[in-house]
Amino acid sequence: MVKSVPIDLDSGLLEALQRKATQTSCSLSQLVNMAIQEFIADDEYLVLATEVGCEPLVSYSELLQERSIRLDN
Repeated sequence: MVKSVPIDLDSGLLEALQRKATQTSCSLSQLVNMAIQEFIADDEYLVLATEVGCEPLVSYSELLQERSIRLDN
C-alpha cells in the first residue's frame, strides 16, 4: 500500500535530491524510500551489533559524514 505524506525538506537537500533523481532516472519518491530503507537497516544493524556486543565497522557519525559527502556529489 502506498500513502502520500507531505514532508518538509531543507532547500539544499531538495536540490541535491533533485540532481540525484535526474542522474539516476529515479523519482524523488523512489530516492526518499530507498534512503529511509537504508537508514532503518543501518539503525537495525547498530542495535543488533550493540545487543551482541559487537562494534560497528563504521561509527554512526562517520557514516553520516560519508553520506553527506556523497550528497554533495
